[in-house]
Amino acid sequence: MTQDLLIFEIWAPYAVFRRPETTTTALTYSIIPRSAAEGLVGAIIGLRFDETPHRLEKARIAVASQSPISKLPFSATYTDTKEIWPKIGMTLRPPRKSGSAESKRQVMFRTRVKMEFLRAPRYRIYFDDSEDTKEMLEERFRNHETAFTAYLGSSSMLANFDYIGRFNYTHIELANPSFVASVVPFFKKIPRISLEQDVTFAVEQGLPIHMTSGRELMGTYDAVYNPSGASLVVTGIEAERVQMSERDEIVVFLPTEVTPR
Repeated sequence: MTQDLLIFEIWAPYAVFRRPETTTTALTYSIIPRSAAEGLVGAIIGLRFDETPHRLEKARIAVASQSPISKLPFSATYTDTKEIWPKIGMTLRPPRKSGSAESKRQVMFRTRVKMEFLRAPRYRIYFDDSEDTKEMLEERFRNHETAFTAYLGSSSMLANFDYIGRFNYTHIELANPSFVASVVPFFKKIPRISLEQDVTFAVEQGLPIHMTSGRELMGTYDAVYNPSGASLVVTGIEAERVQMSERDEIVVFLPTEVTPR
């Protein structure tokens, strides 16, 4: 991989990155996970759903939240369409005169589910991979086009994007407290955060690293971030210094695999 990366921002009125352990109540992660960022890049450059996990599994990706975390809870009604026509036939069939339990059975077509969405999310994505992949992605950005529809978590959450540019970066170790623009992933021990007045941080657990074409989860990580969308002061971690035109930014790449225990 070359030591330069592409930076772009993406936003939408709403987003949902559903937590897989939720059932009757569909909850969302508070920040975009790596697996969703992979799918987003794959959609822009034209990778099929089954191609993305293999083509981008080693890509270096960092994510920075550019907006305060805000969630909107509401209820939705789902209609069962898997076997709806046999059920419709059962419902419309005249009842048997015997009055058996089978003839009086009611068939339910709809289920009400509680959900939550992220409201007005905006993310800055830092992306590095092979030169061919970056050139394809950069061409899409310059023409402001995508191969497939870009969305944030759900096909109804259509997204817009803005290309920031291509910048060099170097690997560094944060021996002293430094402002980190991206979310900071970790596995076991939470990074050292320097607390300041009016600065808060939050921890998100169980974020997916990869999702296979069969929707199987391939590893998870935890991350610490500032829920207001600002930077955090962190020390004692490895990071990347991105040499931008106006000022440098320090980011941390999300993991590509689970670290050995």
